[in-house]
Amino acid sequence: MNTYLLRKPTETCDVIDLDIVEMTNQIIDKTGQPFDEILEVVMDDIPRGKKTLLELSEHGFVCKHEPRAKKQNYDVNLYGCFLVLNRRAYNCLNEAIINCGEFVPLKTDSEEMFLFNTLNFASEDLTLTEKAYLDGYEDGLKTLVFDTNDIQDKLLFKSKLQGGLSVYCTDDFKKLITDNNLSGINFNKDLLSCF
Repeated sequence: MNTYLLRKPTETCDVIDLDIVEMTNQIIDKTGQPFDEILEVVMDDIPRGKKTLLELSEHGFVCKHEPRAKKQNYDVNLYGCFLVLNRRAYNCLNEAIINCGEFVPLKTDSEEMFLFNTLNFASEDLTLTEKAYLDGYEDGLKTLVFDTNDIQDKLLFKSKLQGGLSVYCTDDFKKLITDNNLSGINFNKDLLSCF
């Protein structure tokens, strides 16, 4: 079974204007908690799966659908460590991936969209995954390989060693995207690629 790193197509613009500061501000408007406390949760706990977005904002977020992204008209958009799905993509994928994470409603100025926060983590094969070092200090990973037994039933997942900052998938998720002719996602076999 192949494993892929999800990537944006070349020259793709961000689909929405919901950065971590705006997300934090919308959460504190509802909860009244201190900005620094919520910002840390959004930056660290959310990607690492320690908290969910729906715990913090059960009705989702308000954001703008970026005009250039409207022209690209992708069904699925990679947005940091999240996926943003239009209604068509949601209808095609929701039943298959609901056990992989949470759908967070997005109220945009033009269309209904959903932010998908992947909550699955897969075990890395520590015999084949190698850490990188720079001047004697740990500096990310040189190689990343997932335990094939752990990913058999997972369509989407993240890596704890990568801090949950990237989204990975198996052939089964790739097949769902291609079978439904959904646009907006590239599948990279280089699991540590920046491009």
